[in-house]
Amino acid sequence: MTSKNLASKVKESLKWKRSNSYCAKRLGISMDEYIKIKSEVLGPTYVPTSMPPSFSEEVDLVKGTSKIEILSSVNPRTPDEIIKLLNIDTSIWRLSQYWNKQRGDKWFISALISQIKKTEEDVLADVLKDFTPQYTPLARVAQNTKGEKVCGVLSVQDIHFGKYENGTVGDDYKAAVEDLLTKTNAVYNMDKLYYVIGGDLLNVDTFAGTTTSGTPISPYPAAQDMYIDAFNALYSSIMYMTQYCRHLHVVYVPGNHDRLSSFHLAHALSQAIRDPRVKWHVDYSERKVLTCGTNFFAFEHGDVNTKNSLMVYATENPEAWGNTKYRTLYTGHYHKKKTIEYIMEDEQTGFSIKILPSLSKTDYWHHHNKFIGNKRGAIIDIHSCDGGKIAEFVHNSI
Repeated sequence: MTSKNLASKVKESLKWKRSNSYCAKRLGISMDEYIKIKSEVLGPTYVPTSMPPSFSEEVDLVKGTSKIEILSSVNPRTPDEIIKLLNIDTSIWRLSQYWNKQRGDKWFISALISQIKKTEEDVLADVLKDFTPQYTPLARVAQNTKGEKVCGVLSVQDIHFGKYENGTVGDDYKAAVEDLLTKTNAVYNMDKLYYVIGGDLLNVDTFAGTTTSGTPISPYPAAQDMYIDAFNALYSSIMYMTQYCRHLHVVYVPGNHDRLSSFHLAHALSQAIRDPRVKWHVDYSERKVLTCGTNFFAFEHGDVNTKNSLMVYATENPEAWGNTKYRTLYTGHYHKKKTIEYIMEDEQTGFSIKILPSLSKTDYWHHHNKFIGNKRGAIIDIHSCDGGKIAEFVHNSI
């Protein structure tokens, strides 16, 4: 039984509001003996500090926050010590606030933590992790090697994957590519094919369902679903095209709807398809120029003023401009077919702006603004390497 004198001293030590180890040392006894006497003094309601600390947690799933309360004999003094004591998973939670308050020889600790929200880059990384494109290799087709050797330009802009009325866009896209390449292969020997991707490939650019500039698009699908549908369609189309040409040039141009997301998609495709027949031009640039023989091919989306395009392309690409005779700028954006010809001293020094049609169906915005009546379709232009454009094949979509 504890002496009354020692019990009195232990009871008096409670006023010091110091740790058990400090009080035991000051009284000249061991900490185990101090805790034992202290338990006798305080009665059955006392919980010795050698026991595990009490713990409670309150989680708000809607706000993504959690409040943790703990009673401990340890007094944490830094955020890192709080995180360690509360065993917070810092890959999921962020420590927002915390409070410490002494209660007798213990410390009451309360902390507010917030769930870390993933960025678009994080979600994109999750989508691409262990991602296997849904593509079944096709039987090798017989490429035409006897016809006239040509280069083709296939620019299928303004697909708008994710547009809610456009649920069959993947099927329409596949049908257009197969139809145009089959028609070309029946007549010509395609040495090079310039395949333009991007240009409003996706209908929205953010998880909030807005375009790059912040214009809301409603209703809209989950961003990752839209991305996967577009990726699968383009992956399949690129693999299909390699059967119809010796050299495939994939050219990316950004659109006003999806400047960031479409770049991510184009870059991912360039990493997923490693084929010596495919050359990638997927750096972020709103204007691109490639040449084939005497042909000058310029590519952009067309959402900015094209009235000064002749001067811009001639100034930015003087060598390519001077070494070619037949110059064409391919654009989209307006969802209709239109060609503008600029003639200088003679036809061979001219410049054409070709606005290409779209496979995308009319949505509410176009209907509201009376932008209706445009024919849905796709076009492939055929150019002789030495003689300019010689043919055009058209795919009309119902």
